[in-house]
Amino acid sequence: MKALILIVLVGFASSAMSQIENEPEDSLKDYYGAEVVIHDKDYMNTYNRLKRIIVKVYPYALYAADVIDEIDSNAEGIARRRKKNAFYRAEYKDLKEDFKYFLLDLYTTEGEMLMKLIHLETGMTVYEISSKYQSKQKADIFSLMAKMWDQDLGAKFDPAVRNDKIAQEVLTDIQNGLIPFDNEVVTIDKLTYKTKQKEQREWKRKNQKANKEYEKKRKDRIKEQDKKERQKEKSIR
Repeated sequence: MKALILIVLVGFASSAMSQIENEPEDSLKDYYGAEVVIHDKDYMNTYNRLKRIIVKVYPYALYAADVIDEIDSNAEGIARRRKKNAFYRAEYKDLKEDFKYFLLDLYTTEGEMLMKLIHLETGMTVYEISSKYQSKQKADIFSLMAKMWDQDLGAKFDPAVRNDKIAQEVLTDIQNGLIPFDNEVVTIDKLTYKTKQKEQREWKRKNQKANKEYEKKRKDRIKEQDKKERQKEKSIR
């Protein structure tokens, strides 16, 4: 992966080297290298966190953009508005089915980034896409439901915002081949989603049980240590 801390590499041609050797010892020359961009630890932590998210969800933003382009292209041949709307609804339903269980499987931050990347690639927010290809009424309902899970269907990619600016750096590095990236879209069916949810619940249950057992042992150790300290104090007296 491309390191964001750039190191100046100063190279001298053999002819330039010979010229320097012939200069008086007290002669000074100016040499310029590439611009050095230094990022602090907080920036790098954000970059690496966003990189993990973007590598996961960016293929789906690209896929959505391709599908929407295809829908619009196919809809151009439909003259009647009613038939075109019916076509839009049918195609949008298929697109939504492709994404449904993948979206349900995302963390909040991953879902937010996906919606921003869809806006970046299509020029439309998820709310606008839903309004255009389904109906404004349903888009309003979906938007209200999304807010219950701290999601905003109207989310836009804005490079003026710090995190989006860093995300743009990640995208640039992907496009330049500096970050390994596979744009393959793997859809998740209902059975796979249910299985993963069951595994996550089981892992959470075991983890909670292990934490409780550890906490109990920790308290028992502290209690035993306190007991020994009291006994030691009594023996001294």
